[in-house]
Amino acid sequence: MKRRSVLLLGMLFLVVGFAAVTSTLVINGNARIASNDDDFDVYFSASFENGKKKNSLIKDDTHIVFDYDISMIGETYTLEYDVTNGSREYDASVSINCTNSTEYLGITNEFDEETNLLATETRKGTLKIELVKAYVGETTDVEVSCEIVGSAVSREEVSDGTPADKVKSAWEITEDNDNNGEVSVGDLITLGSESFYVYNIEGDNISAIARYNLHVGGIVVDGSVNITPIENPTGLQYPSANGMISEDNGLTPSGFSLAGVVPFTTEEKYNQANEGLSEENKLKPNDYSISVVKEYVDEYAIKLAELGGEIKTTRLITKEELESVGCDPNKWSCKAGYDYSESEEDPTFAGAPEYMYTTSYWTSSPDEKHDEYVFHVDYFGHFGGSHNVYGDGALGVRPVIEISKTLF
Repeated sequence: MKRRSVLLLGMLFLVVGFAAVTSTLVINGNARIASNDDDFDVYFSASFENGKKKNSLIKDDTHIVFDYDISMIGETYTLEYDVTNGSREYDASVSINCTNSTEYLGITNEFDEETNLLATETRKGTLKIELVKAYVGETTDVEVSCEIVGSAVSREEVSDGTPADKVKSAWEITEDNDNNGEVSVGDLITLGSESFYVYNIEGDNISAIARYNLHVGGIVVDGSVNITPIENPTGLQYPSANGMISEDNGLTPSGFSLAGVVPFTTEEKYNQANEGLSEENKLKPNDYSISVVKEYVDEYAIKLAELGGEIKTTRLITKEELESVGCDPNKWSCKAGYDYSESEEDPTFAGAPEYMYTTSYWTSSPDEKHDEYVFHVDYFGHFGGSHNVYGDGALGVRPVIEISKTLF
C-alpha cells in the first residue's frame, strides 16, 4: 500500500511492484532565513513532468508532489523544477541533497549548488528516477528523502529585477463560514465556475457537495409535469438546476422553470447492462454503477480536470454520508425541526446544514428493500428511499468531490 507523508524538508516515496513502480514525491523546502525575514523568499515557480509543464504538481511554495508509474527496466521519470529567489535584498545559497540510489532505483538530482542564486533570479533543477532492476516479491516501499536548504547572502544593493510569479492554486475559499482563514466544514470553495460546500474533512481529505445541480437532462416549465430536454446542456453546475421543487401535491409551484431533472436510469440502460447475464448475476435497476446519472457525473469529472481541479474522486453522495451530517431516514428528513414521517414539527431534531437540501437530487444509495428505488433529498428537506429509478421529473445530479486539503 502506498503511504503519503510530509516531512519538514521533503520526502519521496516509491512503491516497487511486479509490474510498476508508483512514486510520490514531496519536496518541502523551508528557505525563509534572514534578518529581514519578510524579504527573503525562495519558492518553486514551475515544474515539468517528462518534458511537459505541469505546475499542478506544485502544492504550495515549498511542496512538489507527483505520482507516476514506471513499468519497464530502463524507463526513466524526469521531474524538472524551477527554484526562484523572490528576494530583492538578498541572494541565496541553496542546496538540494537526496539520498543515494537503491538496488532497484537509480536516483540523481542535478542542481547548481556552487553559485549563489541571485536576488529575483530563477534556477532549474532536475530529478531523475530510473528503474534499474526488476523487483520480485510483495510490493514494498522504498523511501528517498530530499532536503532543501537555503541561506540568505547579503547584497550591496537592491535588485531591480522581477522574480518569476508564484504558482497559485486553482482553488479558493469563497465563503469562509467561520472566518478562520482556513478551509473548514461549512465553507464554500470554488474552482473556476464551479462551487462546492464542504461537509466533511478527515485528515488531508475534503468532501464537498456541488452548490447546484448539473445543467443536464430535462426542464420543467411553469408547474407542468411534462419534461422538455435541455437545449445545449453545459454539464456544469447551473443556478436554476434545482430539480423539481415538489410540494405535497407532487407538482412544481406555478411560475417556476427548473432545469436538470433526470431519471436515475432507463429501462434501455438497465437491459443493456444485463444483456447476456444469468438471472442470479443480473444487477439491480438501482445499482449506481450502471446508472444514467453516473454517466453525467463521470463527464463532469472530465470538465473539472480541465479546470485544473486536482480532484481525487467525483461521485454522488451516499445515504450514510447524509446521515453523518444530520439527515434521519426514520424521520424522512434532513430539515432541522421537522419530522416528515409524522408530518409535524420536532424542535429536538437538529437536522443537516441547510445547504444539503437547497436542491432536489439523487444519491448513489439503493433502497435495499426495493430494487427500483433510490435514496434522495429534495428542496423541502425530505430524505428517503422512495423515488423510483425510472422517474425523470423530480431529481437532479448533484456531484460530490474529494480533494486534498493541501490545495488550500
